[in-house]
Amino acid sequence: MIGIYDLNSCSSLGFKDRLDIYKKCGFKEVALYLDSSYQTNNENYIDIINYAREIGLQILQVHIDWKISNLICDNDTNEYFEYISKKLTEAKNLGIKFVVAHSSQSNNPPMISSKQLEKFKTTISQFKNQNIYLCLETVRNNDNLDKILELNLDTVKVCYDLGHAHCYGNEKDMYEKYKDKIACSHLHNNYGKDEHKPLNEGDIDYKYFLDKLSSLNNASNCLECFPPLGSNLTKEEFNIFVAKCYETVKDY
Repeated sequence: MIGIYDLNSCSSLGFKDRLDIYKKCGFKEVALYLDSSYQTNNENYIDIINYAREIGLQILQVHIDWKISNLICDNDTNEYFEYISKKLTEAKNLGIKFVVAHSSQSNNPPMISSKQLEKFKTTISQFKNQNIYLCLETVRNNDNLDKILELNLDTVKVCYDLGHAHCYGNEKDMYEKYKDKIACSHLHNNYGKDEHKPLNEGDIDYKYFLDKLSSLNNASNCLECFPPLGSNLTKEEFNIFVAKCYETVKDY
């Protein structure tokens, strides 16, 4: 089963119309940002989650704010850790298993210190054995991700981002490197630039990865594909785009 991230930023449609279209086109899982700053039209993500479940769409993974990711390296603030703790608690209370975050931003982010690694470990330890997981996404530079994984924390997993892996490295090598830690994935394609194109628009052998990722036990795999930047799709256009996305993953 392959899910889809909510396309709230590319249409004026209300969330009920969007979710009804995902369901109608064949999707059984939807993902979204668990942060009000990423919601449009004054929508509340709690309402979206409740309606998704009402119509039979699962929510297994949510994304949280990626713009604060380099704060993980700032010795003068606990903002990153307080935010992570707050969102893991919220997701746990909502019955959502995977919370996706970034551990760095940009090509050359600051490196996480041993002091910050200890803060990270302390923050995450409170969620041990609670069926909630922080999934750190593969991004431009994964040095901080690697440092965190060396802590070998059961509650920390990897979100494998296929499009990022392709335009910032080698997608097959990166999959092999992290495959034992992958709990969820973001699926999109590109021609070497991070544009989040549909799976059938780009250089990636996406069927190879659909086979690999679909075979992982209990993983949440979701499309994170978008129409061209600045799109404001009508209901008909939205339906056509979602249907085309589903066509690429319907056999998985």
